[in-house]
Amino acid sequence: MPENTGRGPAVPDHEDAYRAILYPRQWVPLENRPSTAAFDEPVFSVDIASKTTPQATAARFKIVLKLVTFNCGKARGHGFDTRDEPDVNYPDNMAHAHVYFDEYHGLGKKTRKKRIRHLIEEACWVVKY
Repeated sequence: MPENTGRGPAVPDHEDAYRAILYPRQWVPLENRPSTAAFDEPVFSVDIASKTTPQATAARFKIVLKLVTFNCGKARGHGFDTRDEPDVNYPDNMAHAHVYFDEYHGLGKKTRKKRIRHLIEEACWVVKY
């Protein structure tokens, strides 16, 4: 029986999610990839790719430097649990989800950053929009 976490339903492992890169500190230009700062939060917002388009995700922000996507199943394997949950700021966004990094506070900074780097290396790619 699934544990009642008070969270929305788990996004299936086969799904992909979009993460908007909004700040220069979240991007490594020379390597054309997100920095660990893009995912270094206990909870962050994404859009479920099958429920939206890259253009619609990017349109919700004034400035988007890059848009990246990652596989929810691969992310879950690194401790990032993607849940289908509404966005109180954009209630019409039916694609919104939260990603919970449950071990965030229990890991030391070095281990936390290493876990994020694995997510970036194995699951992230840049999306054209």
